[in-house]
Amino acid sequence: MTTTRTQTPTPHPSTSDLLTATSFKVLRGEPSPEELAAFTAVLTLRLTTPDATHAPTPQRAATAHWTRPERLRAYACPRAWHG
Repeated sequence: MTTTRTQTPTPHPSTSDLLTATSFKVLRGEPSPEELAAFTAVLTLRLTTPDATHAPTPQRAATAHWTRPERLRAYACPRAWHG
């Protein structure tokens, strides 16, 4: 007589299971019910969205788009021809 042992897969907790426990705690202030609902909606969306669907962050430009103030002229005459 042989006995086979079947293992039941452990289910991943659902979002509602995660949110039934105390998921977050307000340390300062008294948020309104609308603010708590909006915050809970954002957290729920973040929990249900897989990380692979997020778009990659764009790479920064290779050149700087700022100038150094010490290299600018003190005054630029509006009638002068500058190139």
